[in-house]
Amino acid sequence: MVRVFAIVFWLMVSAIAASAQTAPVRDTGGPTQAEAQRALEVLEDPQKRTQLIETLRALAKAKPPPDSAAAPTALEPNSLGAQLLAQLSGWGDRLSAETAATADAVSDLPVLWLRTERALGNPVLQRAFLTALWQFALVFGAAFLLEWFARSAVRRPILRLAAAPESGSGTAAASPLPGALRLSRRLPFALGRLLLELIPVAVFAAIGNLLAAIVADGTIRLAILTLVNACVAYRVVLAIGDMMISPRLGRLRLLYTDDAGADYATAWLQRVTTIAAFGSAAAQIGLLLGLDPGIYRTLLRLIALIVAALLALVVMRTRRGVAAYLRGGSAHDGTARWRNGLAATWHYLALVAIAAGWFVWAAGERNAIGGLRLVIGTALILVAARLIAILVLGLLDRAAHLGVGFVQHHPGLEARARRYQAPARLVFIVLIDFAALLALLELWGANAFLWFAPSRIGGHLLSALVTIAIAIVAAIFVWEGANAALERYLARLGSAGPAVHAARLRTLLPMLRAALFATIIVVVGLTALSQIGVNIAPLLAGAGVVGVAVGFGAQKLVQDVITGMFVLFENAIQVGDVITVAALTGTVERLSVRTIWLRGGDGTMHVIPFNAVTTISNASRGIGNASVSVTVAYEVDSDRVAAALREIALEMRKDPEFAPLILGDLRLLGVEAVKASGVTIAGEIPCTAAGRWPVQREFNRRLQKRFQELGIALSSG
Repeated sequence: MVRVFAIVFWLMVSAIAASAQTAPVRDTGGPTQAEAQRALEVLEDPQKRTQLIETLRALAKAKPPPDSAAAPTALEPNSLGAQLLAQLSGWGDRLSAETAATADAVSDLPVLWLRTERALGNPVLQRAFLTALWQFALVFGAAFLLEWFARSAVRRPILRLAAAPESGSGTAAASPLPGALRLSRRLPFALGRLLLELIPVAVFAAIGNLLAAIVADGTIRLAILTLVNACVAYRVVLAIGDMMISPRLGRLRLLYTDDAGADYATAWLQRVTTIAAFGSAAAQIGLLLGLDPGIYRTLLRLIALIVAALLALVVMRTRRGVAAYLRGGSAHDGTARWRNGLAATWHYLALVAIAAGWFVWAAGERNAIGGLRLVIGTALILVAARLIAILVLGLLDRAAHLGVGFVQHHPGLEARARRYQAPARLVFIVLIDFAALLALLELWGANAFLWFAPSRIGGHLLSALVTIAIAIVAAIFVWEGANAALERYLARLGSAGPAVHAARLRTLLPMLRAALFATIIVVVGLTALSQIGVNIAPLLAGAGVVGVAVGFGAQKLVQDVITGMFVLFENAIQVGDVITVAALTGTVERLSVRTIWLRGGDGTMHVIPFNAVTTISNASRGIGNASVSVTVAYEVDSDRVAAALREIALEMRKDPEFAPLILGDLRLLGVEAVKASGVTIAGEIPCTAAGRWPVQREFNRRLQKRFQELGIALSSG
């Protein structure tokens, strides 16, 4: 701070000295004493006066020289091209003028120094300086003292805030968090720290303004207030920089950098802010004390040039480190190529932006207050954009990493949320950067907000984009909400409800999703087309005509779809059923809206369109009875055969492998037929739908072995 006031003191001395040297000379455009005497002699001599009158009459009667032929204009006076050319020409003229004026300002530095040396020997100026200095010392001494007490009072709360985020989120090794989510958790503590650090600045501003009004008056009071405001602006900028960079408290840092990078950035921020704030204040004080406006503008140009040069120096010194951070590695996707290109050219873009900022200030601002406001406004817009980005991206990361309990109640929701995370981050980054760019252009005098007035094309385009965005977001919510509801219903059916209902819904799920997706695409597409000015009425009429044509030309396809929908809604077939359809028997492996995919017993896959389905025989519904039918020789006792069949059924019910598949005892139906070749005895075993065939095959195997043991002869007919 001592160096800062030394710089300010030298600039004030230079400004007032230049004012002292230039103040007596205010008008150098009038005639000299000799020229006035000669003019008086001409007017007093009648002969010379008559000769002067004749000469003036001859000049008045003379014909003006012919105008040169006007070149034909290629552009209309009020056309857009003419306005653009005039604007570009005006910018070029101002750029040339400001560049020349800055060069003149640099060349005038020796003259300004000589004037300063002469002013230091002036007794009147010395007394004025002594009076001003004790008033400055009183005001700033008291303000700095009370600020020190306030800063000591808030030091301990700031340290407690710095320790809070680590205790709240755990160590990085124990629970690693995404960068944006970690920064968003730091943001409230960093903002709290900023508010605490601004309390001493507010105390300094209040005491400085109060004492300036008491101990000084007139020009000196305005000069003191100017320097107080410069100190406040300097402290506010450094406080915001500490919030973002945080060189001493890394736990509150809101930028991706290490401690060395934070120290480097803080040092350069102090240098640039010192030159900009206190240099502008010194020039403004000089103007208040009578500095010539031309020299005042010269000082402002020098200050702006020094600030731009320092920023350019920072860019060139950090170009390799920033390029290494921006580089996207050896990947060949679009994002990596874009990042590699930006890493190679970012410093050129930054230098162009610095030059453009200096030009905008030089062309539009003519005083120190306006220039300082432009610099501080730019910094605040960039910081606000960064804070909003941290908050929004942190919320996106938080939404993509759901809690364990929430994931258990909503299975699959976290995976779906992460699918949208990267596109959503890109969209929000583009929106935030675009809004920051518009705010910067508006601050720099480009009237960017007028581009989006309701009556202009920007307003119509913005309205269309907002409507399309709302339609897309609503479509995503409908799509994901429907999927989440279906999956939650499936999970509930699978855990507590009948498997039949879950299998049926799982069969219909692909078709329901396809229909919902097609509906959403059509609605969003028509909304987008209507917003960009396309008349969708002919499209709807054309779609109706196409629908009628397809209905006539693809009757089989329509029949497949309609039959398939009714079969599925009536729950006639499910995936996994054993059915007989179109003279083919097998297991259903897949169902679509048009076909049945049937796996035969020999492994053959049969694809059957629904228009070929007339009768469906489903062996997997309800109770699957294993049929028992045996034909023995005519001389065998039928009661003995029935007893053997019951014994086999009882043994199978006691077998752990087949007991879960059998629902009841063997039900003998009696003698089915009596023929010359033998007697047929029939029965059935109640089984589950899936156990019918295994039970029947095992029963037949045991039947053959038991009849061999008992000597029961089967019919040979």
